[in-house]
Amino acid sequence: MRHAIGAVAAGLAASLLAALAVAPGGITPFESFAVVSPIQSLVTMGVVVWLARVPPFGREALGLRFVPSDAWGLLAGAGLQIALSWILSWVVVVFFGGEAPVQDVVQVVDEAVGPGTRVAVVATAVLIVPLAEELVFRGVLLRALARRFAGWAAVTASAAAFASLHLLDPNALLAVPALFVIGLVLGRRVLVSGRLGGAVAIHAGFNLLSVLLLFLD
Repeated sequence: MRHAIGAVAAGLAASLLAALAVAPGGITPFESFAVVSPIQSLVTMGVVVWLARVPPFGREALGLRFVPSDAWGLLAGAGLQIALSWILSWVVVVFFGGEAPVQDVVQVVDEAVGPGTRVAVVATAVLIVPLAEELVFRGVLLRALARRFAGWAAVTASAAAFASLHLLDPNALLAVPALFVIGLVLGRRVLVSGRLGGAVAIHAGFNLLSVLLLFLD
């Protein structure tokens, strides 16, 4: 468990340093997705890769394997995005009068203009971030929890940790229940398959549709 915390902390520290490096002129959407976020994710993955050199971790132990059928996860992730977005929109309209805080990351993506910036957004949100987060939360944390607790308890705890991390942005509070559900789906997928491939694909599909909808908005 401490290894997952260490990987996340290292990534956050790296992103803070990267943000400070580009902060004098203000962080643009391009810098956010081409510099800050990739550095955070790559450092996080770097820590996990380092862990993979020592027991009880390792590439096989972390489940970092892919098979062709994992591609179906892209469609599953898109379907999950549609379902959860509809439910969240209903909650916002019924209980909050249609007004809700906008997450920082959503605001940044919404402001992304120009092909270079949008390519950076897609590359980071769809390729880099899902891999980094799955390595930490399902590759390291879930497997550590599964060695101590029953399967569903481990999945629930890892999903709670995944959702809670997003509270670093206070505007993400309303999205936390949906993020928790996503964490449950991803954790269950890894627990059943013994691999990260399917979860990475589902995560990528979810993020891809989210980004495309923001681009089209």
